Amino acid sequence: MGDAVEWDETEREWMLALQTYEAAHVCPVCGMDIDFCHDEATVRQVFQRSDVTTCFVGEMREKSMRAFAESGEVVAPNSQTTKLIATTE
Repeated sequence: MGDAVEWDETEREWMLALQTYEAAHVCPVCGMDIDFCHDEATVRQVFQRSDVTTCFVGEMREKSMRAFAESGEVVAPNSQTTKLIATTE
């Protein structure tokens, strides 16, 4: 059994304050401040253009999930996660 994480009262208070702040101000979808990202007019003004790029880590996850889905082993399709395993070569 590993060592338990020990936080003093001040550290616990800081973490609770951060949790409270994030719940009230941080969008769970984009990670931006809710006051900004939920204001359609402001978002459209600031981001008049957008580019599409590829996250290749995300691409590998999608390929893994697609192969898993096609395997017929999926019991809870919305609860699956992936773990990328680096090669040692």
